[in-house]
Amino acid sequence: MNLATQGGNAAEVLVIDDVEEIVEELLGLLDLLDIPAAGAHSLDQAMRILHGNPTIRVIACDVRLKRESGLEIIDLVHADSGLAGRDLRYIFMTGDSMQSDAIRAHPVLAKPVQPRELVRLLKAMLGREDEA
Repeated sequence: MNLATQGGNAAEVLVIDDVEEIVEELLGLLDLLDIPAAGAHSLDQAMRILHGNPTIRVIACDVRLKRESGLEIIDLVHADSGLAGRDLRYIFMTGDSMQSDAIRAHPVLAKPVQPRELVRLLKAMLGREDEA
């Protein structure tokens, strides 16, 4: 699987999901809309991508990953001296109706994610609301 930045531009969005097909599908959608993105299947992989891509500004993360909680990405970023100062925004995706306080502070999309809603949120967070 190719997790490289889509479209040849520096990634602005990082998609994290343990299901390969979901990551590929979302990266393809974002590429069609000229929103440069990268994808990861675990939090370790996500952290490596964040370190290598300083242009990432939004993280769209599944709440339930194989052996970890996607919510942990917030604490991992804040605890990492190389990432703690970055102004990152978060969108969480979940099929679970139970929500913790940590998730309530960020936009949450119910799975299956509606592409239009995800794109609307991403464009707002990236300051591209006026794009068609």
